Amino acid sequence: MKKNNFSVLADTNRRHCFCKPSVSMRCSAGFSLLNFWQENSSPLILAALAVIVIAILVWVVIHRRRQAFPEIKFEVKNQVPEKDITLIESQPEKVSRSAPLPGIFGKIEVLVNNQQINTYLVTDNPLTIGRDPAQALAIIQEAIVSKLHCSIFSRNGQVVIKDLNSTNGTYVNGEKVSEQELQDNDVVFLGKKGTIKIIFHR
Repeated sequence: MKKNNFSVLADTNRRHCFCKPSVSMRCSAGFSLLNFWQENSSPLILAALAVIVIAILVWVVIHRRRQAFPEIKFEVKNQVPEKDITLIESQPEKVSRSAPLPGIFGKIEVLVNNQQINTYLVTDNPLTIGRDPAQALAIIQEAIVSKLHCSIFSRNGQVVIKDLNSTNGTYVNGEKVSEQELQDNDVVFLGKKGTIKIIFHR
């Protein structure tokens, strides 16, 4: 009788052990995040880096497409004026062709052997005439012309020609002058031979 009670007690204890596992057994059988990370840390890091790289590539592609194809904004301009606004068209000023422009007092024609070679305007700045390009504005490459022969300038609204100590002299209408006012269609010769002719026009 005692032996049977002992066997029953042993069976009961066995059942109790199988039905209620200990805490340590449950922890070892359950999921451990720390162990999972330690075992799979390298693949997880690579996967995270891959996600970051893909996100960066997607952002770069979208940004470049926006730059390559910017948004087109259409602006509609209202060309019809409002009723309350009055448009005033300015008329161009009529300039008389015969009246000289401000600062221009006439022009000269330069002829060599009765062939016109150039035309110059007489302005507020003195017009120097000579053979030397470094000194004169109106260049006449002839031996009879001095390096700096004469000058034509305006004075009190009048046009004046002045000889600049030239070798062969300056002649206005056949007369040798050192300085003289010019009238319309006056003829100036550089040197007495008459091969270099300057005609003044208002």
